[in-house]
Parts: sequence; C-alpha cells; structure tokens
Amino acid sequence: MKYDCLIIGAGLSGLTAAVIMAQKGYQTAVLEKSPHIGPTIRGFRREGIFFDTGFHYTGALHDGGPLDIFFRYLGMRDGIEPIPYNPDGFDIFRCLDPPFEFPFPYGYHRIRERLAAAFPGEERAVDSYLQQVREAYRSKPYINLDPARSSLGLPIVNGPSLGEVLDNLTKDRLLKGVLSMHCLLHGVTPDKVPFFDHAVVAGSYYESVHAVKGGGTGLLRAFEERLKDLGVDIYCNREVREIFIGTDLAVSGLGTAGGERFEGRCCISTLHPQQLLGIVPREAFRPSYRRRLEELEDTCSAVIVFARLRGEGPLLDRANLFLLPHPEFPDPDETEEVEQKLLFVSPVYGDGEGAVQEGVVVICPFPHTGSRNRSSSFPEEGSSHYDSFKKEMCGRIMGHLEASCPEFRERMTVVECSTPRTLKRFTNSPFGSLYGVKHQIDQINPLPVTKVKGLFLAGQSIIAPGMLGAMISAFVACGAILGHDRLRKELRSWA
Repeated sequence: MKYDCLIIGAGLSGLTAAVIMAQKGYQTAVLEKSPHIGPTIRGFRREGIFFDTGFHYTGALHDGGPLDIFFRYLGMRDGIEPIPYNPDGFDIFRCLDPPFEFPFPYGYHRIRERLAAAFPGEERAVDSYLQQVREAYRSKPYINLDPARSSLGLPIVNGPSLGEVLDNLTKDRLLKGVLSMHCLLHGVTPDKVPFFDHAVVAGSYYESVHAVKGGGTGLLRAFEERLKDLGVDIYCNREVREIFIGTDLAVSGLGTAGGERFEGRCCISTLHPQQLLGIVPREAFRPSYRRRLEELEDTCSAVIVFARLRGEGPLLDRANLFLLPHPEFPDPDETEEVEQKLLFVSPVYGDGEGAVQEGVVVICPFPHTGSRNRSSSFPEEGSSHYDSFKKEMCGRIMGHLEASCPEFRERMTVVECSTPRTLKRFTNSPFGSLYGVKHQIDQINPLPVTKVKGLFLAGQSIIAPGMLGAMISAFVACGAILGHDRLRKELRSWA
C-alpha cells in the first residue's frame, strides 16, 4: 500500500494533520493501535451515563478564536457545537486552609475586576500578570497568524518560571494560588513551568471557555465525517512496529505488528517521543538526541472517579471545582495522602448533549507508572490486589471530597474508577501520563522537524498540551511540509 503521507496515531494531532494533508491533495493514511480513533478522548457509557475522558472543556473556541479558525479551515466547524461555560466562574478555586473560595471568570476585563475586588491592594500585580499572559499567548505561532510577530524557533526552556513571575509580583499566597490553579491543565508545577508555556495554556481559557456537544465523541464524529469526505484511509488495530529509513536517512514506509507494509516518503508521528525510539533504526538519530529523548520527564497521571449524581439540581453550574488543601499548587509526587492533593471535579451531562447534569468526574493527580516515587508502585491490572487498590483509592478520594464539600454529601454513587495503569493502557502511552512529556524549565522537547528526511513529529509533547496544543502541533508539522507562510495565509482568510 502506497501513500503520499503516513500518520502514526489517531489522536487530535494525528487527525488534524490528516485533514490538513488530505486537503492539499496528499493521499493520506492514519494508523492507530487502538480499535477506534481518538482512544484518549472517546469517553464511555456506564449505567446510561456518558462520561468524557481526556476532554472536558477547552479555551479558544469562541467566534474568531484559534480553535474556531482551525475548525473552519478544516471544514469541520458546522459539525461542532460549542457549549459555553459560566462566564462569571468557569473554574471555582476552593482552598481549605485558609478557607477561601474564588470563582474564576473568563474575559480579561471580568478577570481583572474580580481579582481586584478579591485582593484589594494587588491591582498592579494583577494588571502586570494579565498583560504578560496576554502578550505571551498572542505571540504563539498559529495563535498569532502574523509571521512577522511569531517565531517558529526553539522553545523557551529557561526562566522565568510561573513561580518566579508571581513571586516578583506579589507576596499574597492566595493570589498566587488562584493564578497557579491552572497548572493542572498542563501538569507542571509553578516552579518548573516556563511562564510562557503556562500563559499559552491558561491564556486560551482567559478569553473563553466551552464544552462541546457530544463531548469527545462529538469531536471524533466530526473528524470521521470530514476524513471520509476527503478519502483518508484509517487503519485501526494497526500497531506500527517500524519506520523504514534508508541509507540516505529518508523515510520509505512503515511496518506493522501484523506484518503489513505501508510505503510513503512522508511520515508524521504523534507517538510519545520515547516510543518513537523503539521503531526507528538506532543509527537514524545521533546518540545525543536519543539520550535527550530517553531522559524526558513525563507529566503526572491520575486516579479518576466517575460518579452518578443523586437528588435534584446540579452540583456545578457550567463550572469545574478545584479543591486544594492550601494555596500552593500540590506536587503529585510529594505525597500519597489524598487529603494533601488537588482534586478536580467536572460536571457530567449524561446524554453528552449538555442538557441535564447526571454525574461528576473527579480527577486526583498521581505519579505516573514510571515515576521513581514509591506511590507509583500500583498493583498490576488483573492481579489480586488491583481491585482492592482501586476500591481503596476511590473511597479515599470520595471521602475527602464529601468531607470538604458539604454540598456533595450523599449526592454521588461511584460508577467506575481508573488508575494510572488504566490510562497507560487506554492512551497507549508509556507511563499513563495526562499530557505526555512535560514542558518545563531546562528540558528541551523535540521539535516537529527531525534530522530524518520526511519524518515529522506532532502531539502534546511537542508544542503544548491540551486540545489547542495538540492541534497547533499538527499545523506546525504540516507547515514544515507545506510551507508555514502558505498555511498561515490560508488560516488568516478564515479569521
């Protein structure tokens, strides 16, 4: 089988890249290890309730926002129905010690007013922080479509960190806690994440926040229809075992675990960078590059509880809850005590359509399966201890949530629970991490262009985490093939 472009992985970055390349006339194939496309965000149904996995909400989907422009360019916007979150408080920051609650709004003016009212005397710090976030966010390539104002060069891996910026602006622990809460959306603690990277993620939510009708399944349905229209071939249950690279250091095709061979001179891999090392000839990359990929640190994983809601009325009105033991953002590797961890609680709309809230998803960050921290020594799935471990962790998480939030008491029934080992299996990642490789100080993530001719990289580990980061990575990888100026010019016509 011969194609112009072969794409490894049918997640958001791989599917986006497939649409871009097919629209340009490339005969394109996508190879996915799982039985279905989008295994991370597909979600599942239990007891008549649809639970989202991997996708709960996103920024940048408002009219004229980056994701809105992307989907219009991809010919998919009509198939995606955004559902706005509460503009007066899309995320609720709740601190237990000292007791403090802050509903975080979206819209820069609204954020500024709310923070100034909650933290009198900190107006200059708030103004400076928001200005720096806005400037960093709007300078990111493919968020900013002006080639003269955005750089496609090396990522920012040195300071300042988010923590350093906040320490220079204020001494107020609670204000720093509120402005650090969205570290959960990229999985790196304030002292380690470059301010620029944090701003790119958090800044998208400062402009607008939406869910999508049908959740992750709704997104995948729109991709499936568009890919079918474009004639893209999707091969599921196809684990890529080898990228064929000739003596000229150029890609010639892919080989699967089942012995199939796909020929092509262009390949976009969306695999975890360390998985890539296992499918390319050792001589394809320099020893220093291989060591760099081998030493990359992953973001945390999580224990996730899926629960049915009992009683009348919603617990969360188009908003999520961030429950913290103290103002400082907790490091998932530092403690095994659930009471000392952050809990993220997101509403579940049972039909996936956003009509009636029927449950909640509770995410408790935890070390990934490859962590050196002893709390990552989870029992193997299928072992005699695994079910008891899940039950214990689930009980501790729900007990802590109900003890800390009276409105949740006697309102929830657990339907399912997942662990870092579950995430490892379903996401096909080495360690079950939430966002792949960390974007952190002094760690250089791989660039989209490799030294191998015809081999390009995309995914959360390459540019930025989340839906926006995954899609930007696809545009950057495809831009390296098609021409960045050409691609950005075409995107500007949809702005």
